[in-house]
Amino acid sequence: MIDRLPSIPGLVCWIEVSSSNPVGSRDFYAGLFGWTYLTDPHVVGGLDTTALCAGLPVAALADVAVPPGRLGTWTLYLASNNVTLLSAAVTRWGGRVLDGPTEIPGHGRVLIVTDPTDAIVGFWQRARPLAFYTGNPGSLVWAELNTWDGALADGFFAKLFSYDQQQIGDGRMVDYTTWSRMGHTMLGRLQMNEAWAAPGTPAHWMLHFAVDPQIGTDAVAAQVRKLGGRVDIDPYDTELGRIARVTDPFGASFALIDPTQRVELATDHAPGSALVDDPYDD
Repeated sequence: MIDRLPSIPGLVCWIEVSSSNPVGSRDFYAGLFGWTYLTDPHVVGGLDTTALCAGLPVAALADVAVPPGRLGTWTLYLASNNVTLLSAAVTRWGGRVLDGPTEIPGHGRVLIVTDPTDAIVGFWQRARPLAFYTGNPGSLVWAELNTWDGALADGFFAKLFSYDQQQIGDGRMVDYTTWSRMGHTMLGRLQMNEAWAAPGTPAHWMLHFAVDPQIGTDAVAAQVRKLGGRVDIDPYDTELGRIARVTDPFGASFALIDPTQRVELATDHAPGSALVDDPYDD
């Protein structure tokens, strides 16, 4: 998928991972997804190393190491037509500006904020089109906000981008909404609960990367361990595909998914069943 509907505000337009060891991060993701890298020494602001999968741009890796004691993290960027106005709206509706708007020469302006539930997210006002490939193995296929206050997050982002939001869980045991614009589903929001998330887990965006169906989620999760990362939630089956939650060796968490291995809704078990493999349903 090439630069999927890039002109729509609120659509994912880029992702970036930070690390205490940028060289180690590049080696990890090269070993996991086969990424290669293109470095532009003239670009500043953490957007100077582009990850390529099969020669196509899929992510950025920050070249500046995070300070000692801080873990790496994946940052999601949503498209914006005007980050200056967006910055004021974020503050007005309960969020907090962490950095920016910052000019990235030749690429546009970037804003980093926390939403009212304390999840970090970026916004990018592009100066020119930038290719961003998604949906293929080794690239982003889905992003969801994990938060303890789903209603607050839904309301905040609906005000920012006028998302149409739909509850696809039961609203209690599984509180999961999808966010859409112009008929296109863009993002998901999961309300965490203590059945599967440790108390005190901060709100965060979970980025899902597609795996090659010929290899499978289980084998790629095992490769995470071999490369020095860890598996936080073992592979489980959902109607979206077979998913594992993992963390790279420098603290950045993300998910692996094989979208071809889906549980059909008609044959899925009821929430709470011992046969359900999805930790959101247990």
